[in-house]
Amino acid sequence: RILGRMGAAATRVTDEIGENGTLMHDVNDLLVLIGLVKKEFPSLDLSGFKQLFEEVQNDKKSTMGALKIDASYLKKEIQAVKASQTDIKMVLSWLGTNKVQNFMCVLAKNINSKVFSKLSDGRWKVANPPLGERLSESDFLVEVIVGGKAVQVQQLSTAQLDELLKKEKCPRLRIHRSTITKRQMYEALRLPPPDVKLTLWDMDLCLLRVHTGGHTNTKIQVLSKQVTEAYCYLMDIMLAKGLNVGVVTFSDQKVAKAIGNNYGGEELVRPLVFHALRRHWMQQDRSLKLEFAVNKARAFVEKDLYVRAAYPEWRNRHDPEFKQNPMPNSKEWHIKRVAEDFEKKTGKKIQNEEIILFDDGERNITEANKQKVIGVMVNDSTGFTVKSWEEAMDLAWQRYLSELK
Repeated sequence: RILGRMGAAATRVTDEIGENGTLMHDVNDLLVLIGLVKKEFPSLDLSGFKQLFEEVQNDKKSTMGALKIDASYLKKEIQAVKASQTDIKMVLSWLGTNKVQNFMCVLAKNINSKVFSKLSDGRWKVANPPLGERLSESDFLVEVIVGGKAVQVQQLSTAQLDELLKKEKCPRLRIHRSTITKRQMYEALRLPPPDVKLTLWDMDLCLLRVHTGGHTNTKIQVLSKQVTEAYCYLMDIMLAKGLNVGVVTFSDQKVAKAIGNNYGGEELVRPLVFHALRRHWMQQDRSLKLEFAVNKARAFVEKDLYVRAAYPEWRNRHDPEFKQNPMPNSKEWHIKRVAEDFEKKTGKKIQNEEIILFDDGERNITEANKQKVIGVMVNDSTGFTVKSWEEAMDLAWQRYLSELK
């Protein structure tokens, strides 16, 4: 029933919180989840789920070895189970705590049992996450995948777990991330390594899910609702940690004025981020006073948000400053100007190697990588998501750890 509604999905296990709140899980992940529901509600008859998944696994012709599912799909199926309304209500409440959206599969190098702590019930909890790996102290090890076969680890001894982990140089671990709130899920993600001094985002189809064309007459407060969830959560967390962030965009106030639009360039970017963060903080803490959220967001965008906004093609045609030395049709000029702003503010020079850039433009990322910036291509159909973030963290931490060696 589930597969019929959703159709075929990718065969990989996701390693992200999800795009637009939806995860990809393979059948084994869902069997583990159903097992957790069964453990929580032993009187509930979930045999129909087991039979369904067995049918999928036994159908060798099926391309649906994995399925796309989120809490809403599973809730519909739970409601179809023969159970009392009280039971169903309790299960739906349990599912509502994000427990559906926190299974993932990670690759971990040179890992052993010392990373984990064995609990009294036989489960293995991450206690000492290796530097730069995707594991966090919110994680429980469910299975180790060896030779394509998933081996459950609960009740294994320390020696047995070590032996299992040694079978592959870079074993795949199926993890259950035990977080309750969405913020906790984001807080469990890695932050940039110490050698990264600045993280930059493009605007359209990156921190924004939509494309403004670089200028707009839309009320910015309305447009700010299109800022991606991942950007808001990670900005909030990075600001709390005192990390430097900015926006580099082809949006240009001079272009906006030339064609009669109200907003473009910095006059668009700063209010956009202001409204997005102000709303995010108010939603996260309903007791927060509006005045406090407004002042906090305003102080950040006016003092601490690095912004460079200019459209190369237009500037090279109409701006005398660029007649002799044209602006490159990439983010090279923008990043250089931000680096200068960084030095003026902090008194410290910043190298391209110390910068991360998220952008949906292939040329922008290609040129950034040539300049030794850590450039990560964002999917323009979703905007910035955790997938983009984790890709950047992989690149940044791999480089940092290799240099330590």
